[in-house]
Amino acid sequence: MHYNKMGNMKWVCRMMKCITGAILLASCATNDPIPINPGRTVDLGEEFNYMLFTRSGSSSNGFITGFDEFPPATVDAPALPTTIAYPAISGGVAFQDYVVNQQKLFSGPGYQKVTLLDGFQPSDGSIIETFRGGSSVVFASASRGYYVDFNTTNIQVFNPSTFNRTGEIDMSEAMTIPENGANYYNDLYIRGDKMFACLYTGLTFPPFVYQNEGGSILAVIDLNTGTFEKNIIIPGTKYAGQPFMRFKSNTVDEEGNLYIPTQGGLGLEGPDEFTPAKIVRVLAGADEVDTSYEFIPQYAIEGAANTPVINAGFLYVRDGIAYTNVLMEEPSNGADLVNLPLMRWAKLDLVNKTAELVEGIPMNAGLTAGMAYNYNDKVQLTVYNSVEGINAIYETDPATNTAEKRIDVVAGGIIYGLYEILETN
Repeated sequence: MHYNKMGNMKWVCRMMKCITGAILLASCATNDPIPINPGRTVDLGEEFNYMLFTRSGSSSNGFITGFDEFPPATVDAPALPTTIAYPAISGGVAFQDYVVNQQKLFSGPGYQKVTLLDGFQPSDGSIIETFRGGSSVVFASASRGYYVDFNTTNIQVFNPSTFNRTGEIDMSEAMTIPENGANYYNDLYIRGDKMFACLYTGLTFPPFVYQNEGGSILAVIDLNTGTFEKNIIIPGTKYAGQPFMRFKSNTVDEEGNLYIPTQGGLGLEGPDEFTPAKIVRVLAGADEVDTSYEFIPQYAIEGAANTPVINAGFLYVRDGIAYTNVLMEEPSNGADLVNLPLMRWAKLDLVNKTAELVEGIPMNAGLTAGMAYNYNDKVQLTVYNSVEGINAIYETDPATNTAEKRIDVVAGGIIYGLYEILETN
């Protein structure tokens, strides 16, 4: 059994405050084809540019650096001529030839487009205004995208080509818990003509404490009609999606099965309650969670911590293989989960529900650097280790279980996003 009580309520309250403060630093009808993978589909012969987002460890100040090819082995971001400084780096998701920063680059709520000018110079572009900010933007096609505005539970619709808001999906019939201080969608997943919206319901921000005894709540939206369809309740889970990661990674396999990581209680629930992070599955063609499938990667790793149980970052690659961070050492307080390298990247076999640590990658502050990418037929895994002074991206081949350092960022702040975009220059 992997259950240990978390100590007394005083410790839990300290943890709630610490982790919240640390993390703060740290559709409608369309005839266009809807890709299974988020962002775009890749055609042979396409050429790509790259953008690297780096950010201060104590504020949102940071740099965006443009590259005409995959970044070199060593990057001194402030010293490069293709680097621009901005006061509000949050990262987000790449689509076609731009990246969405999930706040205004000069601070304030909204979503802002970032492009590369001639000479691979980053440039701040169009803004979609929000009243209270948001944490998720997804693309169904070249003409239809969706985003979250924390001011409303309605899902917002926009045109990716013009970057203009075009409407919203009415979510008034979807489930919320009115007695909770906060109800908003924190993460969106698209698979084919369905969207799955993960509801945060619980204590008013801050701190983040998910409050629903029934489990995680997902709303299912029909993208053909642009309407709310039904709710899914996932018993024994809390906080579906990746609530503290402002990025998007593939979560759908070749057959169309959707894998959704749930974050669990993060050790914030109280001394007598414990909800581990799990991975759940929605089968291809279905709009219900597969009750026969539940995978807790941390339990599959010998020597991993007993509590809390966390998924930090999640990327599906191919042939049933995925990656996430698992907690190897128990934190003494909530700030440790974000600031200290207590986690390790693990390679997952989602079919057989097995996991193994990726060799050659050091300990990682996973809730700060849980970003994973799949470029050039390899997997890139971000590592931030303040103890050993490591701020790098390691690369592994999914056919093996070893990795090597691929990009070492020696100046400019913590890695906050590596994005591949279509070349237009």
